[in-house]
Amino acid sequence: MSKLKKLGALNREGMRACNDGRPGDALFQLTQADSLARSMNSPLHEAKVRNNMALVYQISGKYEEARISFRIAAGRAVEGGGEGNVLHRVIMRNLDTLTALAKGRAA
Repeated sequence: MSKLKKLGALNREGMRACNDGRPGDALFQLTQADSLARSMNSPLHEAKVRNNMALVYQISGKYEEARISFRIAAGRAVEGGGEGNVLHRVIMRNLDTLTALAKGRAA
């Protein structure tokens, strides 16, 4: 299996685990995908995986970890595709949603 196919499989399995209510398994799969994306020097793939990791953290109520992952994802998206690319805009929307959610929980 090529590295790119393995990366895709790990990312999909991670999100499937998240959707099945298994955040620990999701983060395990996504951490492996992130390491693979970094070893491939693929900032856009890393951005996508980091965004998914942030979503898992957010769902788990780990808002600080989610914020950090969204920020890393945003930086990698800009590095790979320039400021304001589609993936970067999605990540920034997700970060805005997290910020609003965290403020709502603090109130």
